[in-house]
Parts: sequence; structure tokens; C-alpha cells
Amino acid sequence: MKNKMMSLLPLLLFSSAGGNPTENVIILDSAILKMADGNVFNGDKVEFMRGTRRIILAFLLGDLLPNGQRKGKYKLAGTYHSIQSLARIEQEIKNSTDKKDIATQLALDELLTQAKADFIVQSNEFIKSGRGSKNILIVLIQEDCQKRNRLDSLLLDWAKTQDGQESTMFETHVTSFAIYYHFCTDLANFLLDLIHSCPKAEAQFKDRVAKWSAVKNILPTVLKKAHVKTENINEIEFLKYLKERYLDHIALNEITPPVILPLLTEYIKHTRNYD
Repeated sequence: MKNKMMSLLPLLLFSSAGGNPTENVIILDSAILKMADGNVFNGDKVEFMRGTRRIILAFLLGDLLPNGQRKGKYKLAGTYHSIQSLARIEQEIKNSTDKKDIATQLALDELLTQAKADFIVQSNEFIKSGRGSKNILIVLIQEDCQKRNRLDSLLLDWAKTQDGQESTMFETHVTSFAIYYHFCTDLANFLLDLIHSCPKAEAQFKDRVAKWSAVKNILPTVLKKAHVKTENINEIEFLKYLKERYLDHIALNEITPPVILPLLTEYIKHTRNYD
């Protein structure tokens, strides 16, 4: 019983901490990172990292619902589970000879195969983004693992894997939901630490978010002035258009209907040209 509780301890601690690997932020001290902050590593990179982290958290904890609750991606015995809850179940029935537990373990093995395939697909863009800067990434992950006392983390071995072999390495070494859980937790924590270790880039991202919100707030007024009905325009696509072309070059206090109106007109003409 004691050994069983010890194996469950990391999962129980994670759950009691709110089920979200965000409790303690580590600041990375790499000189390379300090030089890159705000230029090579900018607001775009922070946005990408945050998006990647949301995907990882969805695996770990389940998809985030509009009501703030989470729903697991994987169905076991009629109930949807996250990687966290499946890892807990896996530990609870480990070494059991009960027929019901054996059947559950077989079902877990099938789910693990599916879950690994899902991660490989979803992580592809992140893996590609690290190509060409893998040596720097290894240094940063190594520092993060040392500061978080995760010296045996599979994440570091994964980062050191030869380009193009990351999926194979993950498939081979992730042999349980517990390993999957710890790997994803380490990756989610690393991304959080990396973001917070680049204050200039993080400030760029937050400034963009504030501008995005400001545009959304005045958009009804802008649409009215342009005599455009809400149902006749894709607001999200218009906001993306602004972000990609103009948002970083407009000050927050400059986001007013007279400034945004001609940009809306330009966007409408642009979309019509591609219809």
C-alpha cells in the first residue's frame, strides 16, 4: 500500500495544486535568451508558445469548456478522461490480478496508442519551429529541468533527438500514461518559464492583446459607420487581418473608429478580390 501511495504522490500533488502546471514560474538566465528577448523571441513567438501550451494542457487536463470546466479527450468505461486522470487510474490498478482491472489495463493500452498519435500530430508545428535552433533549445530545456529538479526528464532526451526522429522517440519511450503525464507537464512548464523569461517579448504580446480587445470593443461602432451588418463580415478574420498588417504599428490610444474605419474598408475590398 505504501509503494502504491508513493507512485500516486506526484499525481496527487499535481491535483491539489489546482491541476494546472503553472504554480511556480522559473526564470531562465541564459545570456542567449536575454539577447533574443524582444527581437528573435518576440510577441509572435509568445503567441505561438501560448497556443502550443494550450494544446498540451488540453491533453493533460481536458479541453477547456465555455463554463470554465474541462472535459477529457479519451473515453474509458463511458467516461471521458484526461491524461492526468488516466495516469491516476493506471497507477491504481498497476499489478492488479483482478479480471476487471486487467480489462481496464487493456483498454488503457489502446487509449495510450491513440493519445500518443494525437500528440505527435498536434506537436508537429512546434517541432518544426525548433529546427535550426535545437542547440539553443537544448540549453534552455536543460537549465529549466535543472532548476525544476527534473534531471531525469524525458523532455531533455526528446529535445536532443536528431531532427526528424522526435515522433519515433516519443512513440518508443512513452510506454505509460504516467510517463506521458510527466513529459507533458515538463513541456508545459518549460514553455511557461520560457515566456516569463522574456519580459520584452511578453510585453509585446500583452500589448497586442490589449489592442485586439480595444478593436473588438469599438468594432460595432465602426461597422455602423461603414454601413456594414455584423452578419456580413467575419469579425475574427478581420481582426487577424489587422494583427498581421497593422496592429503592431498602431498605439493603443490611436485605436479609434476614425483610424479603424478605413482599415475595415480596405479589408472588405481585399476579401472581395479573393472571392
